[in-house]
Amino acid sequence: MTSRLARIIGPALASLAVIGACSSTPAIDSTARFDGGAQDARPEAATDAGPDGPPTDPTLGDPCGDDSQCGDGLDCTFDRCDRTLSPPRCRNTPDDSQCADTLYCNGRERCVPRLGCRAGEPVTCQDGDSCTIDACVESTKACVRMPRDLDGDGEADDHCAGGTDCDDLDPNVGARRTEVCGNGRDDNCSRRVDEAPCSVPADDTCATARTVTAPALVALSTAATRRDFFTSCSVATPTAARDVVVAVVVPGAPTDPPQDLEVFATSAPGAASADTAVAILSSCVPAGAELACGHAPLSSQARARARSVRPGTYYVVVTTQNETTVELSVELSAPTPPPPNESCAAPLAVATDTPFTVSLVDAARDLTSACESATGELTYAFTLTEPRDVRVVSARLRGAGLPVVSLREPGACTNELRCRVGPTPPLLARSLPAGTHVLAVAGSAALDANVIVQTLPPTVAPPSTTCAAPPALTHDATVTVDLSGYDELPSGCLPGGPTAAFALTLAQPSDVLLVGRFPTTEQGAVSLSAVGCTKADSLACQRDTTPARVAKRNVPAGTYRALLHDERGERASLGAFVRPTVPPTAVVADGCADAYGIPLAGGFFTGDTSARTPDFSASCDGVGGPAAGAGDQLLKLTLPDRRRVLLDMAGSSYATLLNVREGAACPGTEVPSGCHVGARASRSFLDLELAAGTYWVQIDGLSGASGAWNLDVRILPP
Repeated sequence: MTSRLARIIGPALASLAVIGACSSTPAIDSTARFDGGAQDARPEAATDAGPDGPPTDPTLGDPCGDDSQCGDGLDCTFDRCDRTLSPPRCRNTPDDSQCADTLYCNGRERCVPRLGCRAGEPVTCQDGDSCTIDACVESTKACVRMPRDLDGDGEADDHCAGGTDCDDLDPNVGARRTEVCGNGRDDNCSRRVDEAPCSVPADDTCATARTVTAPALVALSTAATRRDFFTSCSVATPTAARDVVVAVVVPGAPTDPPQDLEVFATSAPGAASADTAVAILSSCVPAGAELACGHAPLSSQARARARSVRPGTYYVVVTTQNETTVELSVELSAPTPPPPNESCAAPLAVATDTPFTVSLVDAARDLTSACESATGELTYAFTLTEPRDVRVVSARLRGAGLPVVSLREPGACTNELRCRVGPTPPLLARSLPAGTHVLAVAGSAALDANVIVQTLPPTVAPPSTTCAAPPALTHDATVTVDLSGYDELPSGCLPGGPTAAFALTLAQPSDVLLVGRFPTTEQGAVSLSAVGCTKADSLACQRDTTPARVAKRNVPAGTYRALLHDERGERASLGAFVRPTVPPTAVVADGCADAYGIPLAGGFFTGDTSARTPDFSASCDGVGGPAAGAGDQLLKLTLPDRRRVLLDMAGSSYATLLNVREGAACPGTEVPSGCHVGARASRSFLDLELAAGTYWVQIDGLSGASGAWNLDVRILPP
């Protein structure tokens, strides 16, 4: 397998990965490395056979005199001459982490001796329970098991435990539905028909729609209603939605000038009823005749504008995912044409240091941006007569969501220079050259925003705001940075987030762990990149709340960039922990009797709890399960003096639980802050300062979870 690192850094760096040491003992040989030859160079038939013929150990090869004779041509094995054998034999230890891609749901890739990297079995998540709908979610790297809800109305089938839906094939029936008067049905699963209290749906169809004259403010309810209209935009699950319709009269004589008709539909806040859409129709028909439609994903407010309508009657359809009350605001204003500044070809000129208003209602999506938006964008041009620092400050005036601003590259408007979601911190670009620059403005929902392009005297960026020549990062040390006033770097890891860059130099193939810490109320990220710091240069990226981590094994010798990102540009820290690449050590130990000893040099350990005995409990485990929880394994760590110990389970295949216990007698007692659940993609992580003594490291799973695990152990001075 040709490694991603070798493709990015190039053959010159890839060739620095020398042949490596791989021993059956946990001793670490800093001179031994992974090889980097072509795949499948060794024939599959070349297996190690015992006296009677059958293979005994697929990691063993031919007799050898030194490590240089043991390369097997595979990128994913750790190769060495094992001198503990007589005579010495080549040992090629597979390391699954060298085969791992960035995806979880396609299965855990494996390194197969003499074959190289092979795809794993896709994660099916099937639990054999007909009452759950099982799916693998890539963003969280976990299985989710939702209660069976075939009609999508948010209620589980009442044939299943906890279910309340007595007809899971009809989204208009459920325990949370309102009983409809006189329809001869049990709408609310009470086992009675048309019982009191019941409701008569209001404004449900064209025949029952109320009439209002614009402008107006109308209180609506989707209780007891059904879905009757099929608009071009709608809520997340349209088949289980409900809608109401209002006839809106635009007053005036037929010869009166046209006006813009704009509507805002705002549902009662709350997760169950937040998703709302609104459409304006020229006639009351189930489909078609649409003049405008507005919807933002999972937003309680929707907005639509029909431009330049004549006096007459129009129909407003409000759709909600669940039964809720809705406030409908109907407004009239002077007619406006669609905005002409829809693309790079025709940006609207604006003055610097002067606020302007952006109205995002029906803008088309013409440009790409690393910052996500729910609307299309409008483009604006500003001109600088000399180099200036530019800050783009935005604030929402009306509507829901946040403004999204995007500064385009000079002379290449279709390419993005940087972007920002929300007002804090403002988008910052230092020393923009003289000339005309293009700014695009979008929104996370339909909104009006106030925007100002502030210009300031040009300033020199701190060295760590650029990837060209950033300061060096010391191994096994932590640096703290105030990111206020920092620019975004186009790494693609945390779009819009101010970023600090540091040079990370590796003298030999190394295992790298980056740890970023941020304010607890924010999201940050850490990433490892080639020197260009572009999205194409990214080697690893992790977004998370504090602490965020990136772990990358067998990084070739060379110079890299370690990046620290924070969404609000606050004070943050970055630790870089580096060691020569070590072979993986497979752990088969189960409990106290055979707990595996972790050497003081640390190491990289792998195992699988699927078939292990559940022996130990943990304070951070889920409630309601067996006393000893999931199957677990135990490792032993003896410290002669006070040490800082990092334990990282990144790359494990399930929701992990990591627990550290102390005591001469196994299993000891849990140390303070020594239990951590890794339910998210980054898995469990502990950073502890431990006194001299005996410790027991418990590898476990949250709420019965089990599977293949990784544990990276780094033991440092306190």
